[in-house]
Amino acid sequence: MNQRADLAVYSPDERLQLIVEVKNKSGATTDWAARMRRNLFTHSAVPNAPFFLLALPDHFYLWARRATLPEATPPDYEIDATPIVADYTDDPKSYLSEYSLEMIVNSWLNNLVNSDLTRETAKPHEVWLFDSGLYDAIKAGSVKTEALV
Repeated sequence: MNQRADLAVYSPDERLQLIVEVKNKSGATTDWAARMRRNLFTHSAVPNAPFFLLALPDHFYLWARRATLPEATPPDYEIDATPIVADYTDDPKSYLSEYSLEMIVNSWLNNLVNSDLTRETAKPHEVWLFDSGLYDAIKAGSVKTEALV
C-alpha cells in the first residue's frame, strides 16, 4: 500500500529519515499532537521512519526516539516554531494556510539539508536539531513534497 507524506526527507544515500505532516492548527497541546500522530499511524496514513515531525504554525513536535511506536506517545521535542516560521514570512503570527505553512516547512528543510550548520553555529532555537540527531541524519539529503513513500 502506498503511503503519502506531506514532506519526506531522505539521507544522502536515499534512506527515508523523516516524515513531516503539516497541520494548520494553532494552540494544540502535546496530548493532541500525540493523538494526531497515533491516528496517522493507526490508519496507515504515514510510514515508519526514524523521525516524525508534526509541523503546526506555532509548534513543531518531533518524535526521535519513539518515532515508530504506534501508541499515542508524547513527542521527544516540542519546538517553538515562531523563530523558524519568522525566517520565511513577514508576520509569523498572522494566519497561514496549511499550504503556506507546508511551503515554509519545505523551504526550511531544503535550506537545512543544504546547510553547513554546526552545533557551535546553531542559534539557540536550533540546538534540538543536534540533540535529536535529526540534522546528522538528513544533512546533504533531499526533501520530497507530497511524497509517495
